[in-house]
Amino acid sequence: MSLAPAKSQARVIMQRMRNGQFCSGVAAQNSSFVLLAVAMLAIGLDVGVARITYGVVLPAFARDLQLSLTAAGLLGTRHLIGYLLGTLASPTLNAKVGALALCRASHFVFACAMLVCGLASDVTTMAAGRFVAGLAAGFGVFSIFLIVFDAIEPEKRSAAGSLVWSGIGVAIVASGLACGPILDGGAWRLSFIVPAILALAVAVLIPRTASAARAQPQAADASPSRLAELTSGRWIFLIAAYFLFAAGYISYSTFAGVMLKGIGLSSGGVTWFWVMYGASSIAGAALGAALLSSGFARRIALSAALGSGAIGSLLVVHGENGSVFAASSVLVGLGSVATPAIVTFLIRNRTNDAAYPFFFTVGTASLGLGQLSGPAVGGLLADWFGLSAIGWFAAASYGAGMLAAAADGFFSQRQSMTAANLKESRHALPAP
Repeated sequence: MSLAPAKSQARVIMQRMRNGQFCSGVAAQNSSFVLLAVAMLAIGLDVGVARITYGVVLPAFARDLQLSLTAAGLLGTRHLIGYLLGTLASPTLNAKVGALALCRASHFVFACAMLVCGLASDVTTMAAGRFVAGLAAGFGVFSIFLIVFDAIEPEKRSAAGSLVWSGIGVAIVASGLACGPILDGGAWRLSFIVPAILALAVAVLIPRTASAARAQPQAADASPSRLAELTSGRWIFLIAAYFLFAAGYISYSTFAGVMLKGIGLSSGGVTWFWVMYGASSIAGAALGAALLSSGFARRIALSAALGSGAIGSLLVVHGENGSVFAASSVLVGLGSVATPAIVTFLIRNRTNDAAYPFFFTVGTASLGLGQLSGPAVGGLLADWFGLSAIGWFAAASYGAGMLAAAADGFFSQRQSMTAANLKESRHALPAP
């Protein structure tokens, strides 16, 4: 057998190594790995810790700071007002400084704000820290996904997006494992101080990818045509579903710890609730990525994620034991990370590079507005009608979101069929 092909291939490899092509390919792979790992950590902090871990530690610091459920909900609302403002301001800042600088600066500010929360001894200081942390998180989430989607090939974006969003699930699992000492003692302050240190690590370690170096900062151009497009079937139902999901999931996760305390669950039981919630969130992100790989499954993926949340929320309405809450945590968890991963992918898949910042901002703003209503409305309902009202509110929000997602899938299919028919008719035209 001739060795010529093998020798020829070896010469090509040696030539590439001398030219630096082989090393640059390995460096690019390493850079992508670091980028995804740091992005996972960033989203775990910006969303998982800042919002859901807040629900884990809520019973402990509400006791120390003597907060009512309404006041605790309003603290969450302040955080989400900051997040919404940060999201809306992100395109403008991104156009001036670029996504990489925005990401680094926002996570430095996030770290400082979380440190303030960890050292707070009164409600006013805690409220200020929560607001600034939300503002920084809005900038952070926007910039992270611009960097990731710019660096990742289009065919790998669904998997990459789901992986990054699964950082929320990792944060929830970590919070669940630590909730014993947090709830039984005064260690709730560490749930703010440790994330502050990790946010500094994100600011330092986020890599400068080759695509980020080439890319020019872009603003979210809110032209009249794009604003008008938001009211079309292509976008309105997707945005509405995202808003309703936000209202449902944030009300459930914010007050889950209080509901668990209400049924007298032990600290060990609370730990397993949050671990199961986080683990099912990670599994849901993987399942969502799988559903996005085929046409039909892609159209029903969002409805399935929201339907799972609706059923899980209903379970806690009459839940009086740990097993019911465990089943609820799995069902709600399956959709809690899958939903933003699915919506983020659908927005990127329906837009070009120029339009993406605008529609991503609108989607994230819709998420922020939905989250604003959850803690405040959930807290008021719980104070007026009891803790079961939170489950009813979350289930209603999820259910309405599921209907909006089904409508989005229908219009998406119809638009795809129209585009396919138009393409066929063009091919059928005789050549001039």
